[in-house]
Amino acid sequence: MSSIDNGLRILALLGDDRPCLRVGEVARDLDMPKASVSRLMKTLSEAGLLERDDRDGSYFVGERALDLGRLYLARHTLLELVGHALDDLVKEFGFTGHAGIVSGGDRILLMAKQGSFPLQHTGSVAERKPAYDSIIGRAILARLPDEQVLKQLGYRDENDTVSGISGRDVLAEMARIRKEKIAYSSSLVTPGISSVGGAVADPGRNETIALCLSYPTAAADEALSHRMRDAIRHKLMEIGRRVRDPFWLP
Repeated sequence: MSSIDNGLRILALLGDDRPCLRVGEVARDLDMPKASVSRLMKTLSEAGLLERDDRDGSYFVGERALDLGRLYLARHTLLELVGHALDDLVKEFGFTGHAGIVSGGDRILLMAKQGSFPLQHTGSVAERKPAYDSIIGRAILARLPDEQVLKQLGYRDENDTVSGISGRDVLAEMARIRKEKIAYSSSLVTPGISSVGGAVADPGRNETIALCLSYPTAAADEALSHRMRDAIRHKLMEIGRRVRDPFWLP
């Protein structure tokens, strides 16, 4: 095995559960001579991929690795990742897919993808509606502290009522979404139309985007509804882990 291969094997040991590498432990885990491991880790340190702690000789991830990570994320924006996930979901289930953001008290659509199901419920890009009246809006609002949710929706406190909905009911819905990590509802605004979705954030860019599928309620039984929730949850978890969103990390 080449030195490059062995160097990559060493770097692959780094992770959330193992942020620090020690020569002796690496040599044991990879079944390599300690001298070879020491030499390779010194080379990786000189290249900036590892950083040596002079106090005890242990190694941590280096600055160059961070630079490479930033370059990778620059190529894969959050909206692009959400768009790819939405493509897969629309193809799998045939229903309309949307993605959007929340600005103030409004939900703004950034993306709309038509499915194959004969009846489609589609919103246009840049369309605005009250955030709480949409699954995308609710999913994003649930990422915020309760106090900010109420303020953003125009409530004085949880005992206040806006548009016939109490602040207490809003906070109960936020708690449910945070627990299940998915927002869903039937006939939220349009009778006979159901929606299911969720939100993901890129902490590095301070961006939060939500996606959802909308479909005629009669077109999905309970089993299909649960399958869509699971599929959306899985897609968002993949993106969340990729961009290091704490909401989706284990």
